Amino acid sequence: MPAPGTPFMQSDQEPEGNNDKFTLLRRIPSLISLRAFESVARHGSCTRAAEELNVTAAAVSQQIRLLENYAGQVLFKRQNRKFVLTDAGRACLPELRKSFDHLLNAMNLAEGQRLRRSFRLSVPPSFAVRWLIPHFHELTADTDRCDFWVSTSLVPFHLDDTNIDLAVIHGSGRFFGQGSELLVPTFEVPVCHPRLLAAQPVARPEDLRHHHLIHEVAEVNDSAVPSWADWFAARNVAGVDVKSGSRFSNPNLVVEAALAGLGVALARGALVKRELASGALVCPLGPPAADDAAGDAGYYLVRNPHCGLPDVAEQLCLNLKRVVARYEEAPRARS
Repeated sequence: MPAPGTPFMQSDQEPEGNNDKFTLLRRIPSLISLRAFESVARHGSCTRAAEELNVTAAAVSQQIRLLENYAGQVLFKRQNRKFVLTDAGRACLPELRKSFDHLLNAMNLAEGQRLRRSFRLSVPPSFAVRWLIPHFHELTADTDRCDFWVSTSLVPFHLDDTNIDLAVIHGSGRFFGQGSELLVPTFEVPVCHPRLLAAQPVARPEDLRHHHLIHEVAEVNDSAVPSWADWFAARNVAGVDVKSGSRFSNPNLVVEAALAGLGVALARGALVKRELASGALVCPLGPPAADDAAGDAGYYLVRNPHCGLPDVAEQLCLNLKRVVARYEEAPRARS
């Protein structure tokens, strides 16, 4: 026991020359701030980051300010109502994500778990709901001892700036010079619940004026969003009020509205293949033709060239293509 008046644990104190590491530990910023920074960087939005972290957007903004004060650098700039990384933010993000992975692996070891491989996949929310989740077991087959971490994103992004191994991105296929491979093209196709046609048949595009129209509106800048105005114009159809109807900012909600019988939706064909094959939805004017394709728009596979699990990425891509091909071969229902 130490003598009275002697500082406790004096004999275990570090030599003076080793105090630097304790100073460093005291200067590590809050883990809460770091998590907020990573989430805002991934979503480009304080609101979405707040939803993910189960806090308020104001709390996320405060954590970002604290981190910027700590770094002495501005980490984000506002651009078209989005939070975009500055050079300083872009520089630290990859290392921060690696650190999060190291922390997770450390906790797995602490819990005595067998260390497994982690594969990170990013997909649009609508693709996750209509393709990934319904076929998850099939899509992840033959990827032994691999845990999948799935995140969603509405906008294209550069995989080099992330720890994402593989992404499915909706757009034109030209994503910041990254190599991409078309998985499924986007067709604009009117769809509805079969019972709507019993009361009011549709034999030609002009007949749609008698139906409630369901629109998709762009939540982000996406030129591939289906447009009723463009669809009617391409067919030289006039006299249809394309300003009326219900509007949804998520393509998955457009499909759900059609399934609920709310009206006729101009949907992304890639998202309704299962529903058309099962008869839950029908194409009142027949299946889409080749010229209904929305240019180069579609869902593309984009691989991170620095992916640490290329075998898993390859197998997942093969599985995705196989599932999509099966629905390409399925008959597409009409009324």
